[in-house]
Amino acid sequence: MPDESETKLVEAAFDGDIESFGKLCQRYYAATVAVGYSVLGDHQLAEDAAQESFARALIRLKNLRNKTKFVPWLAAICRNVAKDMVATKARRISTDDLSQATRNNNHDENHRLIRRAIGQLPVSDKELIVLRYYNGLSYDEISTVLGISRPTINGRLTRAKRKMAKYLKHNGFPENQL
Repeated sequence: MPDESETKLVEAAFDGDIESFGKLCQRYYAATVAVGYSVLGDHQLAEDAAQESFARALIRLKNLRNKTKFVPWLAAICRNVAKDMVATKARRISTDDLSQATRNNNHDENHRLIRRAIGQLPVSDKELIVLRYYNGLSYDEISTVLGISRPTINGRLTRAKRKMAKYLKHNGFPENQL
């Protein structure tokens, strides 16, 4: 449930107050980047997705039907922007992509296995893992960002961690580190 100050900021932004919209952007920047990262797996691209999401949200703010659902609405925009970026990237291969792949091959094996384990999860589970463990958001903060209940978060996180553990165990991750 959004707090009163968030609702006031959304109302003011809806009425054309650009400063209020800027405050919302500052407040939810990290969470929006995390949503983008869960789809893209690249922090710089996730930041680009977040910026594009804020631009689209500003343009489409009058389409927001339920002003108490601003953050989940913004997260959905970011998710779609990130998916569009993945589709665009899939259509072209550049030397930058090849050099990125080379750099990734230099990371330690456990880190790669963990990234692969996260990568095999559905996007909704990746979002939860990234928001909780990479961005350190509380269940209440995740609930606000994604618009889902705490019990749903708990259940999905538990299932996602089990899937990751199974994947890691199957792929040789040291059991004493699971």
